Amino acid sequence: MRALRLHRVEAAPSIDSVELPTASDGQVLVRVRAAGICGSDRHIVAGHNPLPEYPRTLGHEVAGDVAAVGAGVASIGVGQRVAVNFLVSCRSCEYCSEGRASLCTNRVGIGVARDGGLAEYVLVPENNAIPIPDNVPYDHAAIATDAFASPLHAIRRSGVRAGDACLVVGAGGLGLSAVQLLVALGAGSVTVVDTEPLALEAALRAGATTATTAEELKARGTRDRLEDRVRHSFDFVGSPETVLLALDATGRGGRVNVVGLSDRTLQLVRGEVLVREEKTIAGSYSFDAAEIREALDLMARGLVQPELVIGGRIDLDQAVDALHPDGRHDRSTGRTVVRLDPAPLEKETVPA
Repeated sequence: MRALRLHRVEAAPSIDSVELPTASDGQVLVRVRAAGICGSDRHIVAGHNPLPEYPRTLGHEVAGDVAAVGAGVASIGVGQRVAVNFLVSCRSCEYCSEGRASLCTNRVGIGVARDGGLAEYVLVPENNAIPIPDNVPYDHAAIATDAFASPLHAIRRSGVRAGDACLVVGAGGLGLSAVQLLVALGAGSVTVVDTEPLALEAALRAGATTATTAEELKARGTRDRLEDRVRHSFDFVGSPETVLLALDATGRGGRVNVVGLSDRTLQLVRGEVLVREEKTIAGSYSFDAAEIREALDLMARGLVQPELVIGGRIDLDQAVDALHPDGRHDRSTGRTVVRLDPAPLEKETVPA
């Protein structure tokens, strides 16, 4: 089968012919129909998030249909449409027992420590294959697994209540999804900050109350002079500058939720300001299966519009340039979705 493989960091991935995997006990083989390209994939290529070993098939936002099942698989059948939860948890550690699979001490990632879904087929554990509602297309289901599930996890952890004013920093795939989720879940005003005019326009289409640059936000004054006092900020960039921006814009007693990954040291506010204003700074990583199911349900009910998050559609060959470290492919606003039309199993050959 064909797969997009990364052989080393700071180099373009390649389309390789690799052996078709076989589903063993408790596994399902998914025929990939759509896969999202995440900012994390670009970070992996750039070497910011080194992988345990190379080469590796990338891709962790995946949807398709079940092509084969291994022994003992009872909940999923051949032909069923599924979205893939990329986070494989042990289901037995302290955190898994508490329902916090994203903190699993033994977690491994599909497309990170295991081969991912930027390929014609991907092998996943039965528990990581989540049925897709009939009226949700593959393209939308693929981005439900991260672009929507990750911000949903942060929102659920933050304790946002109906009417709470929120700030979203970064209007990429995660940020645009977050805007829609906040609106759907009844938040109050939603202010979005980004550097790109097209991203700000996309944020307004997604339902943001206000879309502005950091400079314009600062020119409007401190957090106490915003239209509404921000109770919750969601930073999908994660740089020292954006975290500081979110902290400053968040009102007293508010919470800053950092979702964006960065390998830089965060420089925060003076301790006395943090203490006297009783602010909370919290990280938020990934999601669990329940949040993927909730994201798919919101899509099925028409409460969010994934099409507003998808900035472009390409094929597997074009994904090489989309992930090229030299930036050969023009970055679109939001998520880029790779569409695949894999060969049927009976025509698959194994390379010599």
